[in-house]
Amino acid sequence: MFTIKGILTVDERLAAILINFMRVFQAAKRTAYQAIRRGVKREEIISSLQNKFIRNARWCQWAYAEAEDTIRSQKELIDMYIHDLEAKIKKAEEKLERAKNSVHRKGILSRIEKLQNRLSYWQSHKEKGTVPPAVFGGKKNFIALTKGKLSREEWKELRNNSFTSVGQANQKGLKGQPGNANTEIFFDGENFFLNVYLPPEDEDIKLGRGIPRREEDWITLPLSIPAPYVKYLAEHLATGRPYTVQVIRKKNRFFCHISFALEDTKEVDRSSKMGGIDLNPQVISVTIVHPNGNYLASRNFPCPDLPYVSHEKRLHIIGSLCREIAWWLKKQGVTQVALEELFFNQDHDTNRFFNRMSHNFSHKAMFTNLVIRLRKEGIAVFTVNPKFTPLIGFAKYKDTYGLAVHQAAALVIARRALGYKEKLPKEIKRLLAPKEGQPHLSTWGKLFGTVKAVRQKARKNGDYKKSWTIENYLTYAIKVA
Repeated sequence: MFTIKGILTVDERLAAILINFMRVFQAAKRTAYQAIRRGVKREEIISSLQNKFIRNARWCQWAYAEAEDTIRSQKELIDMYIHDLEAKIKKAEEKLERAKNSVHRKGILSRIEKLQNRLSYWQSHKEKGTVPPAVFGGKKNFIALTKGKLSREEWKELRNNSFTSVGQANQKGLKGQPGNANTEIFFDGENFFLNVYLPPEDEDIKLGRGIPRREEDWITLPLSIPAPYVKYLAEHLATGRPYTVQVIRKKNRFFCHISFALEDTKEVDRSSKMGGIDLNPQVISVTIVHPNGNYLASRNFPCPDLPYVSHEKRLHIIGSLCREIAWWLKKQGVTQVALEELFFNQDHDTNRFFNRMSHNFSHKAMFTNLVIRLRKEGIAVFTVNPKFTPLIGFAKYKDTYGLAVHQAAALVIARRALGYKEKLPKEIKRLLAPKEGQPHLSTWGKLFGTVKAVRQKARKNGDYKKSWTIENYLTYAIKVA
């Protein structure tokens, strides 16, 4: 999805109307959330919302959809929390085995107990299929409210600060622009406007299918779009494809976020060169290969400050980096790239630096910004299976082409997008001795497990060296077996 952020010009009267509608919409969303948790059926919830809050089925459906998305994201987070806590407990138990000092051991045991209690809490939710109650407005803000650090007016604004309208291609607004029925973006050739449909509260007025919506129930707001994005939005509106609108209030200013899909039906062109991109917290590596899979060019795009800066500065660095990558790829004549969407597991225990460096949202920002920038520049983007790309690059291409590990991983990503399979080198295959006829990915999986186990054992014995090759790992495994 591609999101364009605009600013609405709103006078005092229209601001009061928007604030009131945001309050009603968010109240409907919270009511829907509680009803979903109780197990009420969708049709019943939407019908109830229509009677109590907004006399329009579409607005009620979108309030329900937002509540449903909140619960869905909570369930996804439960799985992530369980996985991370299990990894942290395992890491702490490994530390406990090495610890000799009684005070140190007591601290680690205390941490393990705390982690296990948290793990039991999340596991109980997973087993029951439930989610913990959400605090709309933010838990930290609620705590600040209870401590008197946040006023009730500020708290209400945080809870009632937006509404969302999801579009469909066959829906039209006040001016007949297809794409969204209740929040229509209209372009007159020079300026953009947002038309918002607010259903009347008077119960005597008939509403429903087939009954035309009255013109007086619409409000029209001038919409300012950043100059670089005017062309993209105008072109999208001309296609008549759907778009989603979210109006957000921040410090008495109203922002309009317009989101739409960057539709792409392209397929991998195996007669053209391919770029592979390996995303990492402190460097993005890009490697280009010929259509036959052979190495062509590679470059690292470092971002060493990324783990240390604020959220806004981080986004600025990522944006600048993505523009530089797109410019370099276009200069090299690349029209297609491949990347993988990775997930950094928080198994680092107490390592705060790695926690900040490998934060999932930083990686997601990298991925999203890069995909959007490349597609805007006319470069097709594909994703590939991320399994063992760093290991394959390290074993096969790092020394062959004199590349860094991440550049070698990017080379594997590009080759995988072109359909090439990676076989084990003969020397490694001889030392590893895989089963006859074992699938290549399964063989790499066996090698991955062997290398990981050997590294842990070698570190424990004080034999490990950073300069080890794959052959060193396998030779050491045979030696200590």
